[in-house]
Amino acid sequence: MRKIVKKRKKIIIVLSLVLIISGLAGVFIYKKYDDEKKEKIRLENIRKEEARTLNTIKENYNNYVVSKANSKLYELEENDYKEIGKIEDGVKLELENIDELTLDNKYFKLKNSNYYVYYNDVEKIEGFNIDDYYKNYVVFDNDVVTKNPTKFYDGDNLVYTIDTSFTLPIIINEDDYYQVEFDNKLLKIKKEDVEKLVENKKNIDIASDIAVLNYHFFYDKAKGDYCPEIICLDTSDFDAQLKYLKDNNFYTASMKDMALWMERKIQLPKKTAVITIDDGAMGTNTYLPWLLKKYDLHGTLFLITGWWPKANYLSDNLEIQSHGNNIHNYYGEALYKTKDELLDDFHKSIEALDGEDTALCYPFYAHNEKVRSAAKEAGFKIAFAGGNEKARQSDDPYQIGRYPIYSYTSLNEFIQIVN
Repeated sequence: MRKIVKKRKKIIIVLSLVLIISGLAGVFIYKKYDDEKKEKIRLENIRKEEARTLNTIKENYNNYVVSKANSKLYELEENDYKEIGKIEDGVKLELENIDELTLDNKYFKLKNSNYYVYYNDVEKIEGFNIDDYYKNYVVFDNDVVTKNPTKFYDGDNLVYTIDTSFTLPIIINEDDYYQVEFDNKLLKIKKEDVEKLVENKKNIDIASDIAVLNYHFFYDKAKGDYCPEIICLDTSDFDAQLKYLKDNNFYTASMKDMALWMERKIQLPKKTAVITIDDGAMGTNTYLPWLLKKYDLHGTLFLITGWWPKANYLSDNLEIQSHGNNIHNYYGEALYKTKDELLDDFHKSIEALDGEDTALCYPFYAHNEKVRSAAKEAGFKIAFAGGNEKARQSDDPYQIGRYPIYSYTSLNEFIQIVN
């Protein structure tokens, strides 16, 4: 009997152990199942989050983007992106090209720069024009050393604040600020934010005087055109002159360039010339733009706005400035106008040119103190006449000389003028 009891106890113990082991196994199996389920959910959430992130990266990336509010600027140091500054809201940025976007592209590199922006701090835009005219200027022999942090402005708007000091060449020297190149753009640094200037001789030849060329009419003898005026130029002669300028690496300056140069705010290369055309008559809206485009040179048309509309002459190679509105009817007409009449005429011309008031050319080269005073009061920065002499920075900016180019001006004479 005692043996039977012992046997039953053993059976009970074995069954209990089996039940316990089975329970533990069940718990283990369930936990494993639950853990695997949770891990699967976790991985699925990670996958979804990565997919959302990659989608946002693709949505925000473009060669051209604009910054959002509170955007940061980063540097890459030892595989870590370190915050170095901030970008103001609405700043247009050009980015380095990325052929295939991945999750590793959470930071977009600014083009021609060592700085980055976070993918969620920008949004794509269609594009924008980058005005790089300033790249033709000769930088000054002094560089600026900025205070830390460095603040860069675009016009009156702060665009970058960067926690470091920069040493940068001066491109434009204004009264209250310097203009320098940063992020492939011309930006301003206030003089009050400059620690010091350091000498840095560039040894580049600069223009001490500039030939301002004056043309009037253009015609093509080969097409049967005829022009009896000595200020008419055959297109073959004009082509040869433009070819010389292009082949010899001349920079053809704009009126903005000339206004800044006359004020000694910029330096221009020694090989600089200015192409100006008066009136807007024969061949000016046909041969002129085509030939300027052929050689990718810049010209300025001084248009009689009361006679012809600006829309007749639109060209990427031709800017339009004032030749007065309607004071070109006879030689010296401007001299006989009252100052109020002159101001009225100049304001009408500026209005017809959509507010453009950089430069004026006196009709028939006729000017006196009254005409010059009216030009200045109307808002023109510079004004041109004749004189057969080069422009110099020591000249009165309202009496800049020019060289008329005649039908009998030979190529050798032209070369002597521009050199």
